[in-house]
Amino acid sequence: MATKKLRIYAPDITPRIEYTTGVIFDIILGISYELTTDRRKIGTSPAIIYSDEKVKDQFVIRPCGLLSASGINDPQPEVSYIDDMPVFFAGSEGSIPFDLFAAAFYMLSRYEEYLPFSPDAHGRFQGSASLAYRGGFLRMPVVELWSRYLAGKLVKRYPVLTIRHNEYESLVTIDVDQPFAYRSRGLLRSVGGLMKGLAGTGARPAERIRTMTGTREDPYDSFDYIEDQLKASGSKVLFFFPTGDQGEYDHSPPYRDHAYGEIIRKYDHLFGSGLHPSYRSAGRPKVLRMETERYRTITGHPPDKARQHWLLLRMPETYHDYAEAGIKYDYTMGFNDEPGFRAGMARPFPFYDLSRERTTGLTVVPFQVMDGTLRQYMHLTPDAAISVIKEMITATRMVGGLFVSIWHNTSLNEGNGWEGWRRVFEELLSMQRA
Repeated sequence: MATKKLRIYAPDITPRIEYTTGVIFDIILGISYELTTDRRKIGTSPAIIYSDEKVKDQFVIRPCGLLSASGINDPQPEVSYIDDMPVFFAGSEGSIPFDLFAAAFYMLSRYEEYLPFSPDAHGRFQGSASLAYRGGFLRMPVVELWSRYLAGKLVKRYPVLTIRHNEYESLVTIDVDQPFAYRSRGLLRSVGGLMKGLAGTGARPAERIRTMTGTREDPYDSFDYIEDQLKASGSKVLFFFPTGDQGEYDHSPPYRDHAYGEIIRKYDHLFGSGLHPSYRSAGRPKVLRMETERYRTITGHPPDKARQHWLLLRMPETYHDYAEAGIKYDYTMGFNDEPGFRAGMARPFPFYDLSRERTTGLTVVPFQVMDGTLRQYMHLTPDAAISVIKEMITATRMVGGLFVSIWHNTSLNEGNGWEGWRRVFEELLSMQRA
């Protein structure tokens, strides 16, 4: 039986409809489809009627109006459940009992993050404030689940349709916020830190002296361990390196530092890397462009990948700055305070700019879990953290998605409260294997 193209009818094809159907049918399901405003083109083809028009014997999704609108208002979605599947924008009619396209667009576009919200001390939208967290589905890739729910209904009605099988994958990412505790800090900063330590107000003076004199390894230098574990597990990996100036929240060495440059070049060559824009660069496009140029000077190539330091993602300003800086892939899409699926997706997807009502050339690569979230925000023990990681891997694996985790060299040194977390890292590397 030959596979046929799915036709989707809507009275008006808006950029929002084009974007949402592209993500669902191209990226997730792999169903060949065509949008049309002419119902006569449907004929006997498999079809979805996305309209309030009266039709008989057709597969219908009733629109709530979000995808035909423009600009930003407050649709105030209310979460309900179909069996165990959370939904919103529910309706009483149609082959699908909620506006699945609008719900997917709301999650993918991060619509709620354009609305007024109460930020944390760093201006971040918190996971605990999200609709997904409040509705109890942050740890579920709901856009993926909705898409497969839709596919099941379509294939039952139109057996000529075929759905692509997506293969589960995993990616470990390492944010190198501070490669060294004491090395490469400059004479004045090193002496100042030593004097504070001797006075009892700074970090361990004996440890600092031994590190500075080369008689012991820097406590943050866990790179050999990380490299060995990654190679042994066969993991796909990306490193993210900052090149900004030092400040209250930025502690990387000067970008001209020889030892730091060697680390960047080594792991860029071994695994691949991207830019870790500084805290100071957030909202300052000129600073971001300067840091991209520094990265290019060190590696020999411009960065096309980035993740915000402190996960300082503001919609859509951060992505506007990325476009100006030539960055094509963002790895910041996740929450600092909660694990889960910030956009309801478990795979890369294009960014839709609500402020400009268009699909952009930026690809968003969401992550599901971060070491700092588990220990510093949720205060989990290593065993409890392993349980959460397993839950996130299982949810990603079920939809054939990409499981992405964030780690830091400073969290894998078995010190400063991170005792036992190497075991968590090693368990993750084992569990995430395809």
